[in-house]
Amino acid sequence: MNSSVALERIDIDDVATDPVRIAAEIHRQLGDIPGPVPIYDIARALDIDEIKTKPLQNFEGMLLTRPERDFGTVLLNSLASPQRRNYSLAHELGHFLCGWHLTTDDTGFRCSQRDMASPSGNARHVKQEREANQFAIELLAPSRLFKPYLRRLPDLEHVLSMHVALDISKAAAARRYVELHKERLAVIFARDSSFIYAVRGSEFPWIGLQEGDPLPILPCVPQDARTSEMIETDPQDWNIRALSGELAVQVLSQEDEHAIVLLHAADADLDDGD
Repeated sequence: MNSSVALERIDIDDVATDPVRIAAEIHRQLGDIPGPVPIYDIARALDIDEIKTKPLQNFEGMLLTRPERDFGTVLLNSLASPQRRNYSLAHELGHFLCGWHLTTDDTGFRCSQRDMASPSGNARHVKQEREANQFAIELLAPSRLFKPYLRRLPDLEHVLSMHVALDISKAAAARRYVELHKERLAVIFARDSSFIYAVRGSEFPWIGLQEGDPLPILPCVPQDARTSEMIETDPQDWNIRALSGELAVQVLSQEDEHAIVLLHAADADLDDGD
């Protein structure tokens, strides 16, 4: 198989007990390569025989395979951005390498945009989609490549920089940023100023909003800027109850009335000086 990447599938299968270990073994074999991670070459080196694109209306990616995982063909949505297709390919590769994942039909896996962001459905489906997502982000955005962006105060400009440097979608970069940053962060994905879903860092309190709920008034993004300023906001407006310290909000506007909203919960101990 033609690929500029050489990987030993047998060594990867030996650690195939969870998606993080699989991604870590791939990176061990790749060495300390710079970003972006060559996901197409990786997939081809690991027995994905064909990678095709065509317009898809209800799915972002499909994997044609058998339970033995002895071959794989991936179909990606040509209507999606190249960065989103990178993530979709990594997601389908996750299903392929996680041999315990049960196919969703007789031919393999069919994954929607919802599956790749905030999956819902029966418990097995949700678990499998979350594991494929975990594999995808660990592969495309390993923590060592994120470290330079995590040393400064939270700012969506850093998310935009990671989006470019790692060739991943803004949404994937934002989710990873919140997951790895030492500050208490959450990111909300919205459309038409309404809540879609949120991803919280491990220390960020619960956000009691439901899909479709209107968001509080957001800070404006200047016409010549990509993001708004980070401004103080009232936690109760976001239905956040158990929060000590102040809350700040920043907005990144996107196409079709979409927005990425960053919430930063300041540490109360730092605010309460002597």
